[in-house]
Amino acid sequence: MRAWNRVVMSAAVTAVLAAVMVATPSDASAQYVDRDDEVRFDEEFDKNEYLVAPRMRAIVVPDFMLDIWYDEHASHWDGQANMAYGLEFVWRKVDAFEMSTAIEYADLSMPSGFWKESGDNPAEADFTEVDMQLLSAVVSGYWYWDVQEWFAPYVGGGVGAGIVLGDIVRYDPVDGSTCQGELGGANGYAPNSCFGDDGQPDPSQIDQNSRKVEDDVPAVIPMINLTGGMRFNIGKYGVAKLEVGFYDYFFAGASLGAQW
Repeated sequence: MRAWNRVVMSAAVTAVLAAVMVATPSDASAQYVDRDDEVRFDEEFDKNEYLVAPRMRAIVVPDFMLDIWYDEHASHWDGQANMAYGLEFVWRKVDAFEMSTAIEYADLSMPSGFWKESGDNPAEADFTEVDMQLLSAVVSGYWYWDVQEWFAPYVGGGVGAGIVLGDIVRYDPVDGSTCQGELGGANGYAPNSCFGDDGQPDPSQIDQNSRKVEDDVPAVIPMINLTGGMRFNIGKYGVAKLEVGFYDYFFAGASLGAQW
């Protein structure tokens, strides 16, 4: 399971270049033909607007990313929901640009099962419990296109840091056990011999004394945000958002908040 460290870190590293490209606005210029236009521009630039919005997201680290390092692994959304919950505070200085600070709690846990690193023998697979959460703070910038007074698509990106919570715990199959011998066989990496009638690991087949908490998972990781979405103004003070993107994990979600 040492490769799990690479899984956690690579999600951020692979997005850095894309984040820079998205976060760098294209050159733009505005022409003003009279003093009234300049006055209107100054009034708009001096305007401050604020938004506070709780949000909820469905999240996933897709199998194709884990497949790079593992021949066998668990998956998100396999019998359990993986959700993230957060709160976003937004400051809008000019009509087309916003700055956002967001705090988010994400549940990255997975069902318990056997994991095997690429190239290892089937007997080297570990029974692994992934109880992992991520608490992050990210600062982002967003660019909007006001298609209608009530509707505006947007894109943006940002950076921050995430605190890794929880543990990854692995167990070895008992040497010479039926479970170890059947791993990777006809029943794949979930042979009946490894589990009791209650579906839990059989202590005679999976060595409970071999319990090892992974210590190579970093306590803090960089966060990369790449987001696109749609904003809906509801009356004067209400705002709803639908968005998808990458946040060290892929996500799709919604938020509902108040602006003033």
